[in-house]
Amino acid sequence: MAARRKGGDRRRTKAYREFVSEAEEILDRMRGELADLADGRGRGAEPDPELVNRMFRSAHSLKGLSGMFGIDGISELSHHLEDVLDRLRLGRARLDETAIALLEEAVALIGLALERLEDGEATGISDSAAGLIARIDAWTAAPTAAEAGADLDLDPLILRALTEYEEHRLRENLRRGRRIHVVEASFDILTFEEGLAELTSAVREVGEVLSTLPSPGESPESQIRFSLLAATDLDADVLARRLDLRPEAVRSATRGSAEPAPRAPEPASAPAHDEPAYDAPREPADADASDGTLELGSLKSISETVRVDIRKLDELMNLVGELVIQRSALAKLAGSLRRDAGTARAGAELEKVLKGLERKLQELQAGVLEVRMVPLRQVFEKLSRVVRRLRRDTDKEVRLDIRGADTELDKLIVEELVDPLMHVVRNAFDHAIEPPDERVAAGKPREGCIRLEAFQRGNDVVIAATDDGRGIDVDTVRRRAIERGMVAENEELSRKELLELVFAPGLSTRSEVTETSGRGVGMDVVRANITALGGIVDIDSTPGRGTSVTMTLPITLAIIQALIVGACDQRFAIPLNSVRETLLLDPSDVQRSDGRELLNLRGEALPLRRLASEFQLGPVERGQKQYAVVLGIGDARLGLLVDRLEGQQDVVIKPIQGPIRSVRGIAGATELGDSGAVLVLDVSALVDDARGREGQGGAPRRMA
Repeated sequence: MAARRKGGDRRRTKAYREFVSEAEEILDRMRGELADLADGRGRGAEPDPELVNRMFRSAHSLKGLSGMFGIDGISELSHHLEDVLDRLRLGRARLDETAIALLEEAVALIGLALERLEDGEATGISDSAAGLIARIDAWTAAPTAAEAGADLDLDPLILRALTEYEEHRLRENLRRGRRIHVVEASFDILTFEEGLAELTSAVREVGEVLSTLPSPGESPESQIRFSLLAATDLDADVLARRLDLRPEAVRSATRGSAEPAPRAPEPASAPAHDEPAYDAPREPADADASDGTLELGSLKSISETVRVDIRKLDELMNLVGELVIQRSALAKLAGSLRRDAGTARAGAELEKVLKGLERKLQELQAGVLEVRMVPLRQVFEKLSRVVRRLRRDTDKEVRLDIRGADTELDKLIVEELVDPLMHVVRNAFDHAIEPPDERVAAGKPREGCIRLEAFQRGNDVVIAATDDGRGIDVDTVRRRAIERGMVAENEELSRKELLELVFAPGLSTRSEVTETSGRGVGMDVVRANITALGGIVDIDSTPGRGTSVTMTLPITLAIIQALIVGACDQRFAIPLNSVRETLLLDPSDVQRSDGRELLNLRGEALPLRRLASEFQLGPVERGQKQYAVVLGIGDARLGLLVDRLEGQQDVVIKPIQGPIRSVRGIAGATELGDSGAVLVLDVSALVDDARGREGQGGAPRRMA
C-alpha cells in the first residue's frame, strides 16, 4: 500500500506527467522500429543498420530519462534492452528469432511497467522482468563475433573522428567490397540544414552515409563546409555526377589509391568484452596532427535538437509582437512625414527603410511560428494507445486508422486538443462501435474502425474523427431533449438541428454508465474547448453507417493578421483567416424572417448580427453607411454589420483580465501601434451562437 501511495503522490506532479508522456512517445517509436525490424527479417531482408541504431538511441534515451526520474525498474529494463541492441548494431550478434523475441518481450514489459506507473503502482522489477533480464545477461555473455582486426587503409584523421559504431559500419562496407569516398560540400548558413538533408538523401540512394565530418580549412563567410564519408559501389567520378557535384568534390578516402580496399576476412569468434553504451570518439593514435589540418573529431555534432520551454517561445513571440506594433507606428509616422511638404523626402527615405525592416520582421515572425509548430502525431499516438487498451479490456474489436499525423499546429493548441479528442474517440469506441456479433449480423466487418484524419485547409487545420458504427438515433435525441425541457414537444426540428442538440449540456442518449465514457455526456465540453481555441466543431451521422465529428482550428493563436473594424466609437480586430469577404451594405439585402435578420448574399440567406447590438454599444444613426463582414469557420457563415472598415494589420492576441474576460465573443485584446488597445473578436463563438439561434447548422438557405 505504501508503494501505491508513493506512486499516487508522484503521479500528481507535473514532472511525473511529463516523464510518462515522453517515455510513452519513446516507447511508441521503438514499437514501430521493432515492427519494421521484425517485418524485414520475415521477408529475409538484411536488417537496416540505421534502423537498429535508431532503436539503440531510443533505448538509451529511455534509460537516461527513467534513471533521472528514479524509475529504477524501467531504467534497468531499458539498460538491458540497450545491451541487446548494442551487440546487434556493432555486428557482434545476428538478428535472429532469439534476438527478436528478447527485444519484443523487453518492449512489452516496459510498456506494462509504464501502465502500472500510470495506475500509481510500485515501479520495481517484476518477476517476469527479472526472468527476462537473466536471459538477456546469458545472451550477452555468449561469444561474440569479433570485428576484423586488419588495419584500415584510410586517412588517419578520418579514422580518429569515427565512433565505434561508424567504424563498424566502415569495416562492414569494406568487407562487402564497397568503395569509401569523401564527399565535400558547402552550403549557405541559412540553407545548411536543407542542403545537408538533400545531399544525405541523395547519397543514401546509392549507398550508405557512414559519418558527417567538418572539412579541413576555413569556410568562406556565411558558408559552412563539411564532408560526408560515404560507402558505395560507384567510382568517385560517377558518384560526383549522380550528386551533381564537381569531380574534385568527391575523392577516395583510401591513402594513395582510388581502388576499393581488399575484402576483410569473415568475422571470427572472440570473447565478449564490455563496451560503453554510447558512441565515444576514438582517442587519436598520434597526438601530432599535420600542420594546418583541422582536427576532424573536434567538431562532431553532439545533438540535432534542443528542448525549449514553451514559455520562452511565448516571450520571444511577445517580443516579435511588440516589434510588429512599433513597425506599424513607424509606418504611420512615415505617412505623416510624406504628407508634409517640409518632411516629404525624409518620409520617403523612412518608408524605404521600413520596407526592409518589414521583410526581416516577416522572416523572424515566420521562423518563431515554425519553431512553435508540432505535428499532431504525438496526440494521435496517445489515442492509438487508448484504443489498444480499450480493445484489450473489452470484447470489442476496434482499430484506429490514422491519416495526416504529420499535419502541424501550434504547440499550445496541440496540448489543449488531447482532452476533446480523447473524449470523442472514447465515445466512438463505447457508444458507436457495435460488438463483433452485432456488426456481423448487420453485414459489417467484425472489426470496427475509427478514422482520425487531419489536413490543412488555408490557414486552418481540419481534424475529423469518423467511425463506422451504429450512428446517432435522432429520434432518441429528440425524446431526451423533450424530457429535459430543451425543446417543446410540438416544436419542428430538422435532422441537422437535432444533431446539434448532442452538444447541449447534459444531454445523453445512454442510460447506463460505462467505465469507458461514462454516460456519454461531455460533447458540450468538447465544443467549449474547441471554441476556446478559436475553432468550431460539427457533427454528422447516418443511422447504421456511422458518425463524423469535424473540428476546424486555426494553425496558430500567436501573431495573426486582422481586419480592424469600427462600431459606434469602438474598434475591434477580426482574425483575417475567418473573413470570407467584405461588402458595402445595401439596405435591400437585409431581410427579416421569424423576427430574425438575414443577409441576402447573392441569393443565399446568412444569419446576420449587428456588432453594435451584440455588445450593446449603442444605437446606430439612421442613414449611416454600413458594411457587412462575412465571417466563416468551416462550412458555417455569418454576416456581421459594422460601421467602419479601417484596414488590415498584424496583431498579437493577449489575454484580458477583469469582468470583460467572461464576455462571450471576445478572444482577447491587442495594441495597434497608435497607442490604442482594441478587443479581438472570437469568431468561432459568434458563429456558434448565430447557428444556435438560427437553428440552421450554418448552412445557407436559398431565397426565393
